[in-house]
Amino acid sequence: MSISTQLIQIRVLAASTGVCYPISLHPNELNVANIRRHLAGAVPPQDQILLLGPPYKVPKDVTLRSEEVLSSLRLGDLEDDPNHHADEPPVGESSCLTSDGKTHRKSVLTTTERTGARRLFLFSKQALSDSAPDPPPCSLQPIDLILPTEPDPSPLVYGHNPPETPASPLHQALEVYERRFMLHLCRGRALADGADMRLKACRTCVSEQAIMAKALRAAVSNLSDHRNGAARTRTEFTSAFHAQTTSHSSLLRRFENHLSTLANIPLHPALISMARSSGRMMETLLDTFPVERERLWATQCQTSQNRLLQEFENLDVAFMQLGTKESREQEARSDFEAEEEIKALSFEVEGVATDIRNRQDERLLTLTSNHGEVVRTILNAIKDGDAQAAFNVLENLSKGSKDIVPSMESDDSILKDLMIRTSDAKTRAMKRMKTRLRQVSITQSAIQRVLQNVNVLRDALCQQNANMTHLEHVVEFPTAY
Repeated sequence: MSISTQLIQIRVLAASTGVCYPISLHPNELNVANIRRHLAGAVPPQDQILLLGPPYKVPKDVTLRSEEVLSSLRLGDLEDDPNHHADEPPVGESSCLTSDGKTHRKSVLTTTERTGARRLFLFSKQALSDSAPDPPPCSLQPIDLILPTEPDPSPLVYGHNPPETPASPLHQALEVYERRFMLHLCRGRALADGADMRLKACRTCVSEQAIMAKALRAAVSNLSDHRNGAARTRTEFTSAFHAQTTSHSSLLRRFENHLSTLANIPLHPALISMARSSGRMMETLLDTFPVERERLWATQCQTSQNRLLQEFENLDVAFMQLGTKESREQEARSDFEAEEEIKALSFEVEGVATDIRNRQDERLLTLTSNHGEVVRTILNAIKDGDAQAAFNVLENLSKGSKDIVPSMESDDSILKDLMIRTSDAKTRAMKRMKTRLRQVSITQSAIQRVLQNVNVLRDALCQQNANMTHLEHVVEFPTAY
């Protein structure tokens, strides 16, 4: 990401495909709503999920406008730019070496969060649904190179006068060589240009796969934050729930004993006399209570208590179904293996493919030089009249260069195979990404449901506390009396 005097340029990285969407905004327009509007062509705004990080959170306007965040996004841009060279790779990272020992480009997926770089990822709710179709297969171009079958126009001018005069047999014989070398040059140029296009396509495809892997890291990190928050909520609520329900259970279990205690506490004679004067018979504290109503209330509280305990067991099961440590470790291993495949593919592209592209360029230079030498030899032969010497030179050049174009075609086949394997790798990566993001989404939804259930159970526990307060008054009455 780069900042000009007027516009701020931000990259938004599509999680499902690895495609980069550059957005240019005036500083006053830098907000989440405008970013969503610019991305509407890729994902409808109502289906967009944006994550900025690390730590990966839904971005806010104030966050996007922070100079610290903008600087960290610029650093993320540099890390993702395969053309960016650092003098020394950070500790734990490596750069790609070709067979000649030269450093060309750093490998993807080698940076860690300690660099402070941030990225902004785009996820699609639609792509996370059960009904989402599989992503279309990745296809890189060009699949097949169209090699010329006719040479370009000859640079030779024989000076026929008039032009319609047939060329001499000598000129015709020499022209055969020039036409042959020109055709080789044309085919070599097409193969060299094709190598550039194939290498660029492979690099772009590998870069997109790396972005997808980083997006999955972001989704997993965000899920981990939600899971950790849910775990803290579970611990705090469990502690409070057990403390309160244990006290309630003890009171309900001994409620009849408390009533018996009231029955053994005689009333003050004055109270007994007052009761008799009003036509009532009271001798103990128990006589002052509506016993059956209190017992019914206690029964209702016990029913509520049993229901609370059952709901808590269900909640505990729901928490456990959010995933075990072993399942998360297995997912992490699978994600790591997928990243290692991308790294290996990146090294192959930056090693094998770059070497081939360089060889194709060198061969093209040789073909260009050879054709130039052929033209000079023919012109000198016509000028000096020494045809035999010219034929010797041309024949030697022909023998020395006869394997160049076949070698270029052979290397192009290797590049084509690598390009197909690279596109197939992205097709598999997109399918895997769909599955993994769906898993993350399901777990996120499960966490939200569990936390909602915690709130419902917390409210029910508060109501139970209020209900038990009346029974607690019964227990406390002897002391108050």
